[in-house]
Amino acid sequence: MSEEIIHEVVTEAGREQEAIEYHATGKDGVRVTERMRAFLQHVVEGTLPTLDVPEVAPEVRELAEELAVVHLPEWKNPAGRKLADPAVIQVAQAPRIADYLITRGWRRDPALETIRWAPTPGGLPGPYDTGLHYGRDEDGSWPIPDVEAYWDVDDVTTEQLPDGTWKAEHPRGVAFQAATKSEALAGIVDTIRTKIEEAKDAQG
Repeated sequence: MSEEIIHEVVTEAGREQEAIEYHATGKDGVRVTERMRAFLQHVVEGTLPTLDVPEVAPEVRELAEELAVVHLPEWKNPAGRKLADPAVIQVAQAPRIADYLITRGWRRDPALETIRWAPTPGGLPGPYDTGLHYGRDEDGSWPIPDVEAYWDVDDVTTEQLPDGTWKAEHPRGVAFQAATKSEALAGIVDTIRTKIEEAKDAQG
């Protein structure tokens, strides 16, 4: 009988990789490093962190900020059939890609914009907020989206948990658990109403 001997070899690069700590994002099992989490937090706050890249032109920086976290609206085909739900994509090498696209001649023209994106008022902070996409008014101006458009109660889903209780959940990050389905629904409606009132107060 032959005996197989296997030796585990760990390189310096392997040890460095094992030492990297990853953090859960709460989105489909996606995990990110501490550096990426800090980077995304700067994106949420509207400022990019100091990166290991040379000083760049303003148009490159503007495009890099757009690419760092891309919020995609619901995707439909020309016939109106939904192909995909809203999604959020993070681009780790946004500054490098932006620099490349600018050298290829890409430029942003505000006059050609047909939709814009706004974060959920009163929603959970973070780069995975799907927010809301909205278009221009008939006169071509950009409106302030109605707060209630974000917190549509028709988007609430319910499920019975293993312990027999019920959970009502809204996709924008709020949930309510109660003994019965009706109590869970009533609870989350109150929560959503509070979110709407708080957001309207913040708008003045």
